Amino acid sequence: MHEGALPVFLLKHVIYQAILTNMKKDESTIKTRPVSVNGTEFSKTTPISRKAVLEDISLSRYAYLEISHPSLETTRVKLEEKDILIGRVSQCRVQLQFDNTSRLHARITFRDEEYQIEDLESTNGTFVNGIQVQKCVLRTNDQIQIGDAKILFMEGKIRKKP
Repeated sequence: MHEGALPVFLLKHVIYQAILTNMKKDESTIKTRPVSVNGTEFSKTTPISRKAVLEDISLSRYAYLEISHPSLETTRVKLEEKDILIGRVSQCRVQLQFDNTSRLHARITFRDEEYQIEDLESTNGTFVNGIQVQKCVLRTNDQIQIGDAKILFMEGKIRKKP
């Protein structure tokens, strides 16, 4: 190592800090100024608007319930952005024909870009991750229990094919 030279790991840290210090950020563009260390220029970035980068990326939301019960095969129910009733009666999109399930047991709604489950004053309650709830925002991998049925909530976004 030459006298006065910085070790490589320290040089990388200095460059990284210089880039961060010289970054300017606004709503639509990230810009950097060239960084010079000991007279050597390390980075020059051309401004690119976020809109230009993201406008061609199209995402699709998916959500579903995976319903399992000891006496039945596991089934999947795709969720949309409209309310879904869970219970024993025929008007329920998710019918659970078990003695410990109320006729109108729970409702899943889509509001403000998220799914929520609400207990409809059922006899035996609605549980999310082992906790009895009246109303609860659902997150991916939440375990819902209604009577003997175990319901896995799954949600995500995938890139649409061009």
